[in-house]
Amino acid sequence: MAKQPKKLPSAVPVATDLMWGGWSTAALAAAVELDVFTAIATGKTTAGEIAAVASADESMLRRLLDAVVALKYLTRKNDRYALTPVSATFLNRGSDLYMEGAARLATGQMVGLFQLANVIRSGAPLSPPGGPEGMGEFFAMLVKAIFAPNYVTATEAVARIAPNLRARFKAVLDVGGGAAAWSIPFAQKNRATRVTVLDMPQVTPVTRQYAKRFGVASQYDYRDGDLREADLGRDRYDLVILGHIVHSEGREAGPRLIARCAEALHDRGALLICEFIPNDDRTGPPLAMLFGLNMMLHIPEGDVFTMKEYRIWLKAAGFRTIKSIRTPSAPSPLILATK
Repeated sequence: MAKQPKKLPSAVPVATDLMWGGWSTAALAAAVELDVFTAIATGKTTAGEIAAVASADESMLRRLLDAVVALKYLTRKNDRYALTPVSATFLNRGSDLYMEGAARLATGQMVGLFQLANVIRSGAPLSPPGGPEGMGEFFAMLVKAIFAPNYVTATEAVARIAPNLRARFKAVLDVGGGAAAWSIPFAQKNRATRVTVLDMPQVTPVTRQYAKRFGVASQYDYRDGDLREADLGRDRYDLVILGHIVHSEGREAGPRLIARCAEALHDRGALLICEFIPNDDRTGPPLAMLFGLNMMLHIPEGDVFTMKEYRIWLKAAGFRTIKSIRTPSAPSPLILATK
């Protein structure tokens, strides 16, 4: 029998992480799939009213709603439910910041992560969702789901950039821009800014949709293409944005992409990198390290990289000034490097 410590540690943390951790994800995903937040936003506030809209069993739905109250995404007074500011903003279909497709993404990720041990045994990643031909459709869904948290972080970051520097960002390239979460706040802040988005042809229609929704469509241009093969040009832009792109490029292609971005910038131009960044010892924070495992499931070269690694790559690409931007919403600081 293994020797035990004199004082037994609490088993609650390991039980929470190992056995119970997915319960809140599953409950919230079910509530989003049943569209209960939108129903409440439109005035259906009792379990019976919400169940009628959702075509659901009233008794079971009430138990789900009460669990979501416990998770603090709803409140309840007597038999009437109400939205919290977070659910009203991000989980209500009527909101501009509705996280469309997030429930589907969450449940799909859980299914994939349950195969992590087998992937590690075999050394072979999971097949892309829908196969290689389905990657465009997958990313068109993904960028909608992740738009809101990225947009909030980008808005905070733009506000923290010195106005005199921000005013120089007239020509912007958003590489793998998705729904343009990282560039829309720049366009909103400066109407003289013009943004070019480079992404797959299945994704740029989503970019157009979100640029129009947020009132900046006239400031946007679009290029369909593969960011790994596209010519980014030379001495063309004031700002290049890599919003959650480097992690999928890996330790070899990532630095090459950074160097290509540097070539595309004017003198004194800047590169904004937004990523999950672990500490230099790669012992945390947990979200960054877990995101690295999620990348490993699907892309062998995909990973998260430390601030030290980014500094080495950026200096090698010719950037002279490298600064961190910390925001309330981002789990990691953003990087703003200037030539």
